[in-house]
Amino acid sequence: MALLMRITDDMKLAMKARDNATLSTLRFLLSAVKNKKIDVQHELSDEETQDVIKTQVKQLKDSIVSFESGSRSDLIASARVEIEILTRYLPEQLSDEALEVLVKDTITQTGAASKDDMGRVMGACVKAAQGKADGARIKEIVARMLPVVVLMVVLGLAGSVHAASIPLMQGGDIAQEGGTVEMGLRLMRVLVLWFGIGAITLIINGAFQYMTNAKRDDERFCAMGKITQGIFITIIVAAVFAVSTVYLQKLY
Repeated sequence: MALLMRITDDMKLAMKARDNATLSTLRFLLSAVKNKKIDVQHELSDEETQDVIKTQVKQLKDSIVSFESGSRSDLIASARVEIEILTRYLPEQLSDEALEVLVKDTITQTGAASKDDMGRVMGACVKAAQGKADGARIKEIVARMLPVVVLMVVLGLAGSVHAASIPLMQGGDIAQEGGTVEMGLRLMRVLVLWFGIGAITLIINGAFQYMTNAKRDDERFCAMGKITQGIFITIIVAAVFAVSTVYLQKLY
């Protein structure tokens, strides 16, 4: 059954059952679908209808933020009921854990190497999610995971290169092996420090964004994400740097 037909049938059932909340929500939705059809000059596909629904859900969530600031609990409850009704017609959403796995796999598959690749990763993640996660969730997780996954990949490659070089060394080349290890560790420390500089920059940028958007909750949320991400990366950098320092000291 086409999605639009299903919505129409559900509206008729709500009318018979005197379910006013569902009836008014679906009437408003069908009105929005009709306006969209006029704009695009063709019958809407299920995907296009779902886009209209997603837009309405987003508007309702934005309204809830406004209602919360005005302490309008009655309007908040009403908006949440409407969201619950509308989400019945959207694909089942991915859990945070499943979405994180999808993002991690996409970052690896696209070969992303820095935050400059975020747009490319976002596009690939949105396509892979197939409507099962909204753009805001995907963006938040990509922004949080991209630097971490890239760091893990880089360190993994460095470790693989070193491991591959060990079998080539014979018993008489112990000194050469030690020199290779030392050089690898020193190079890794330099690389990790660059990530540390990026993390500190991210924290400063997030703090500035937070202070300059005191009245915009979405911007403040994004800023807090940057600060959290920067702190998380800084902790990883400090741990890797400390471990590599200990190993360097053991070489002497």
